[in-house]
Amino acid sequence: MVVTGWLLRRAARHPRPFLVSAADGTRARLRCEAEIARRRWRPALSPAEAGLLVVCGAPGDELSEAVRTIWDGLPSPRARADLPGDASHDLVAHALDRAVARLADGAAPGRPHGGPDPGDLPMADRGPDRDGLSLDRLHVPLGPVLPDWPSGLVVETVLQGDVIQEATVRWLEDGEPFWAEPWDRAAAGRPVTRGEAGRRRAAAHLDGLGRLLSVAGWPAAARSARTVRDRLLADAPREALTAPYERLARQVRRSGTLRWMLRGVGPAGDGDALARLEARLTATRAAIGSIADEAPLDEDRPAGNLLNPDLLVGAELATARLMVASLDPGPAVAHA
Repeated sequence: MVVTGWLLRRAARHPRPFLVSAADGTRARLRCEAEIARRRWRPALSPAEAGLLVVCGAPGDELSEAVRTIWDGLPSPRARADLPGDASHDLVAHALDRAVARLADGAAPGRPHGGPDPGDLPMADRGPDRDGLSLDRLHVPLGPVLPDWPSGLVVETVLQGDVIQEATVRWLEDGEPFWAEPWDRAAAGRPVTRGEAGRRRAAAHLDGLGRLLSVAGWPAAARSARTVRDRLLADAPREALTAPYERLARQVRRSGTLRWMLRGVGPAGDGDALARLEARLTATRAAIGSIADEAPLDEDRPAGNLLNPDLLVGAELATARLMVASLDPGPAVAHA
């Protein structure tokens, strides 16, 4: 009992949250990530190391089933918090407090011992690889629940080793217009300034940049990107944003390791992953510079990126994750 009590207290003091966002959960996810950063909690990199599952928004049937699978596999002690898509900052904080209290109580049982039923695992067949050898082919879905992964994205892959031989892309749900809200309001005839749109656009770029840096294995830079993002969404003035953003951009541009990782990855119409990173940094700087512009918004809604599954064929899994993060695709484009 003494050891159990110590484990419960430690789990409550150092929860490892794992976030899942539904299509309508972007606002709640952003507020939850900001609150987690404020509390200096370390997010879990996989469900296996998580003690706290946070579901943002209202998932549809297929995502709900994936969430149930994740929850069933969480080790004990564990707790879960469900946030509505429009959750306020106070509601997010209260939900996390309640989840931590449940962790301390040890009220939620953990997964059963013995691991998953082998019957639930996909079986391998055989097929020729690129060298003509007959190797096992395994059907493995990427998503919909992965850290630093677009909400609702599922990439159905056929793997030989860790190389993708076939890939198809689908989205579980249509996306919500959170990042495009200023343009949608302007299109509806409501007054919106260029500065409001610039603030939202800069935050969107930094949200994607944080995912890319995290997937690339640079968590400190990812935290810096998300910190500037959170300040943007908290309506910080331009003078409080310019210096930390420029410091981050210099750090990212000077990283030889990052440039080496991204060069030649996922070449598309806008260049490779490195070119997309540079374009994102430049666009973010311009967007931050525009947030004091009080002129009416009169530009079209920004276009999103399309994830072409052919880009993934022949790539190793780690490289495929970098491709997806560098493109930062959304379901609205896929359904267009």
